[in-house]
Amino acid sequence: MKIQSVLRGVIASVALVGSMFSVAHAADIGTLAAGQILAGVDTNNKPYSYIENGKVTGFDVELIRAIAAKRGMTAEFRAQDFSGLLPSVASKQIDLAAGCISITNDRLKIVDFSDGYVFDYLSVATLPGSTLTSDVASVKGKRIGVIQGTIEDTYWEKYLPGAQIVRFPNLTAGFLAFRNKYIDGYFVDKSLVDGLEAKYPQLKITTKIDISALDQPAGFAIRKGNKTLEDALNATLKELIADGTWMKLYMQFHPGYKEPSPLPPYHLKTGS
Repeated sequence: MKIQSVLRGVIASVALVGSMFSVAHAADIGTLAAGQILAGVDTNNKPYSYIENGKVTGFDVELIRAIAAKRGMTAEFRAQDFSGLLPSVASKQIDLAAGCISITNDRLKIVDFSDGYVFDYLSVATLPGSTLTSDVASVKGKRIGVIQGTIEDTYWEKYLPGAQIVRFPNLTAGFLAFRNKYIDGYFVDKSLVDGLEAKYPQLKITTKIDISALDQPAGFAIRKGNKTLEDALNATLKELIADGTWMKLYMQFHPGYKEPSPLPPYHLKTGS
């Protein structure tokens, strides 16, 4: 009996120490609450962050869950329109914002970012009968939809000079306008266009223009000056890339895509 009591005491002590270590470990990475990463996401942003069977999922979402698991933490998600994500980070409402958020010099004035963990292509989606072509000049004077606050919105003049830009708060709002031909084209991430093509084959959505965004990769947006969280995210991302978790998730949420080369981390090109 005494031996069993001692063993129980030892087990309880180990559990307590492990619990204390976990909380301390979590507190050290600069999150708002010890043991938890609170991430803001746009849940109309497939394949990066969306709701399926009542659960938020996507490449970014599952990557954050993997980061949290590596750190002995839990991950929680708050749904917001894309345009509200960075202000929520800056005002300490969330620990980070995710959803293929491109790192840009303008955004770096508001928030800091982790290393780039993914890059995408930007595409102009069209419907049958569109006069848009693969020639960027064909967008001149055309109504092109973008999601407010995205890289497409910020840099449309660079990518699509002469277009008439129409802004929408999220992917769904823009898609409804696109489907009803209120706009001539929809300028979003290529993977989002791929998702719309797969979901609505009857619409015969096609991509007319593809633009590489390798020089402006996506990172996790974090509060300015939160170097502790930035370092923890970067270190954990490297672990997930090294053990194959990153690639597994990438291919899971980008079916049919080639394996990316080079692998992350990616960095903002000077002047972008």
